[in-house]
Amino acid sequence: MLPTRSQKLAAAVAPPIPKPSRVRIVAATSLLIPLFLAAGAPDGPTDAKQTKTTSKRVEIQDERATTEANRDAAEGDADRVALSTANAANRTALKPDFVAKANQPTLADASPDPIARAIQELAECRTRFEKVKDYTCTFYKRERIDGVLSPLHVMDMKMRTDPQSIYLKFHQPNRGREAIYVAGRNNGLVLAHDVGFTKLLAGTMKLDPLGARAMEGNRHPITKAGIGALIETIASRWTEELHSSESVVVFDSRLKLGSARCLLIETIHPEKRPNFVFHKVRLFINTDLGFPVRFEGYDWPKSPNDAPELVEEYVYDNIKLNVGLDDSDFDVANELYSFGRF
Repeated sequence: MLPTRSQKLAAAVAPPIPKPSRVRIVAATSLLIPLFLAAGAPDGPTDAKQTKTTSKRVEIQDERATTEANRDAAEGDADRVALSTANAANRTALKPDFVAKANQPTLADASPDPIARAIQELAECRTRFEKVKDYTCTFYKRERIDGVLSPLHVMDMKMRTDPQSIYLKFHQPNRGREAIYVAGRNNGLVLAHDVGFTKLLAGTMKLDPLGARAMEGNRHPITKAGIGALIETIASRWTEELHSSESVVVFDSRLKLGSARCLLIETIHPEKRPNFVFHKVRLFINTDLGFPVRFEGYDWPKSPNDAPELVEEYVYDNIKLNVGLDDSDFDVANELYSFGRF
């Protein structure tokens, strides 16, 4: 029997619902979006009871590292990172793409001394970043606070290296919130304003960067923000933590974030030690810029069958270098900003 007119109309306006795909979101935190890695990381010596690791244990560590790395690669579309732009309806996929080939079955690039290579790669990043006087970017951040992974935070960032200066404007959540910090000025305080009724009541607030209000919902203070701080912190941690008997380091130069080709350096500590900050770190170095644009830090699995939990994740996108930022870019009186009560 031929379909009726009403049946044809219903079919036209009700297309089949597509099967949902898994999307893993990169995110951030709350007011005064601070940054990075292990500001409160334990710095104590390795446990005195630690015994010398045998070659068999090192082989087991390598096997675990390869398993984790290959699992990351095998996730495929499930490992997508949907990064929201200022327009929530406009999304840009910055997925770490594994440009896999039949003759490249494993994640690790060959390296005779992977630890030395990792430290050298980061030293070269530091040298290249020394030429950066300022930059602007879109910053994405996600942190696990009290066991709960925060939702996506997206903001515009302006950063100047000397004096250390940072301006942040939130797109989500709390659209319109702003914060400014300049080292050696404003009595060392952060100048910030909220949005809505809170802004009407409080106007521009002056906050201790290490105080409870500024640190609320954040793992690290605003003074540790930026790509330069990321490089310095990781360099310090890797120099202290990476040892052939307790660390596995793998590389992959086949990845892309969006259209940008990246070198992935992944470090893994199979065994938890008091002086180790993360079980696994994934650092993405943009090969065109020559320095890191994404960082992921994972905790140790809670049980042998569990995957490592994401603790911190940071992404810098749409980076523009040496644009000529000046004092007005870090001044609450800037007419383009919205500090004050009204």
